[in-house]
Amino acid sequence: MSSLTTLVGIGPKTNMLFEFLGINDISKLIHFYPHRYLDFSNTKSIVELEIGTPATFSGEVINFQNVYTRAHKNIQRATIRDNTGSLNLIWFNQPYLSKTIVIGQTISIAGTPSIYQNKATVVAPLVGNKTGRIIPIYHQTTGLKSSQIEKVIHQNLPILLKPVNELLPKSIINKYQLLHQTEALKQIHQPSNPSQLSLAQTRINLNQSLSLLSLSHLQKQTTSKQKPAYLLTTAAQTDFLPYDLSPSQQIAWNEVKSDLLGKRPAHRLLSGDVGSGKTIVAILAAHLTSTNNQLTLLVAPTQILAKQHYTSFSTLLKKCPVLLLDNKSKLKSVPSNAIIISTHAAFYQQENLLKKVALLIIDEQHKFGVSQRNFLNKYKNPPHSLSLTATPIPRTLALSIYGHLDVSTLSHLPRWQPVKTFVVSPPKVEDCYRWLDTHIKKTKEQAFIVCPFIEDSEVLTEVKSATTEFKNLQSVFPKLRLELIHSKIKPVDRKKIFDSFQNGTIDILITTPIIEVGIDFPNATVIIIQSADRFGLASLHQLRGRVGRGNSKGYCYLFGNSSNPRLNYLTNHFEGQQLAEFDLKSRGQGMLFSTLQHGHFYLDASSINLASKIINDLIVQEFDLNNLIEVNSQDSSLRD
Repeated sequence: MSSLTTLVGIGPKTNMLFEFLGINDISKLIHFYPHRYLDFSNTKSIVELEIGTPATFSGEVINFQNVYTRAHKNIQRATIRDNTGSLNLIWFNQPYLSKTIVIGQTISIAGTPSIYQNKATVVAPLVGNKTGRIIPIYHQTTGLKSSQIEKVIHQNLPILLKPVNELLPKSIINKYQLLHQTEALKQIHQPSNPSQLSLAQTRINLNQSLSLLSLSHLQKQTTSKQKPAYLLTTAAQTDFLPYDLSPSQQIAWNEVKSDLLGKRPAHRLLSGDVGSGKTIVAILAAHLTSTNNQLTLLVAPTQILAKQHYTSFSTLLKKCPVLLLDNKSKLKSVPSNAIIISTHAAFYQQENLLKKVALLIIDEQHKFGVSQRNFLNKYKNPPHSLSLTATPIPRTLALSIYGHLDVSTLSHLPRWQPVKTFVVSPPKVEDCYRWLDTHIKKTKEQAFIVCPFIEDSEVLTEVKSATTEFKNLQSVFPKLRLELIHSKIKPVDRKKIFDSFQNGTIDILITTPIIEVGIDFPNATVIIIQSADRFGLASLHQLRGRVGRGNSKGYCYLFGNSSNPRLNYLTNHFEGQQLAEFDLKSRGQGMLFSTLQHGHFYLDASSINLASKIINDLIVQEFDLNNLIEVNSQDSSLRD
């Protein structure tokens, strides 16, 4: 493992900041990908711009005004022109622009034209001071900006690329006209042009797909050789539930129950939308296992989610011993029929118990590592496994990626009403805040305000950050109780904040997408998503699912461009499968500059299909597919 301090531009202090991002050696730095790009390489003339279509263009500044309105709004207006026409630009609360935009200066602009006050206008555009190239944008941390990360990678790229190996045979590279791994990584960090960047992203996505399909193929091979499962013979009842199962829950439960009563270890994926009732099926599976005097282990990705599962399981399974295992504790005495709730991090601490696990429930399937699965399979009696995922996956892709699993899908949402969803353009933001202030005071309900970033971005100046918004919103909601939470806050302090929100002592929680998965607060009925254009549909759908989980109506406000087709689609579509299919159909080259969803591996149909062909070729060549599995752990962007 090569230390970052051997690189140009990284001293002890900078090294510590990189470590905070989880980057502690050269191999991790080269696989720390930009999460998006700004393309200033190909500009359009003003006359070529289309309403509702994002574009980059340039022009001479012929007018600039910094205006304070009677309503105490701070608005910046500018007009630029080229030899084909002129266009209005407008920003809100960006007074510093008066120092950076000078009349007579030629500037580059990235934004989406819309009709504002009956005129063609670009609202809240990006201003580029680095023209003529594609600029990578990295996730940053306090003291370490995206531009600094870009500079370090640029200065050291030859050294970073030196240890990179091409895992695919030359015959495969040539047959499918793939970029070499080294060239793909170079283009990811220093794109020559949009075409080369697209090829590089295709290769990186292919690596992910190859990893998943290789794992699927190898697990298919071992299924027929599997040792017998723990014998479960008693089919437990469901009459302890306070309500009837929905039709799709009943079907899924019948499938899971049949698995558990079989003679071979079950491997089933339960895919269900936000609020579809996956947890109830998992509770029934654990109850059946406990009734048969056998051990269940549920593994959750975070301590917060583990605690919420503990509450749900212990509330419904009053006659079963439900235990919570955290990173610091050890369970000394465990009943043989216990249901243990654990985090991924605490997984290995109880090897003496793992040998006895009859049912393994994995929450958020994609976050559970290959090594962790193999760890359990080495035992005399491998456990049954039930994997849960809320990530919307088109069924055709699910069958390809999780071909080694039986797939159950929950399609109906029990006791659920759609969250009312609206797109809010910049001029309507204050109206939305006034409504929220009144709504909370009247109903005593709670709200989330989600921002893409923790800190302000030096490049994406119009994108809201949680820390800045927390300060700004204190004056917007002076009589409400606000709190800030994000991933840089210590876990023990995050827990205190979530507990306070749960107890109702916080009215509005300003947050990053850290709340995206597994947060359940029934009294939270409103979610505002700042800079919603910056999120993928899957993430927006997951975030929307955080509210309206109780008896009251839920509201989701997407702050962004009202002409954005993706945001508008979200306002009247509420099922993850619909959104996933729409994303696959609509992305095309539109995803060129945003290939990774926040918190999720972004499934790509074309990449999966290509990987399937390559896997077949590699099998003929007797290639060891194990070499491709760990690619998945390297090729990922670090996210909040």
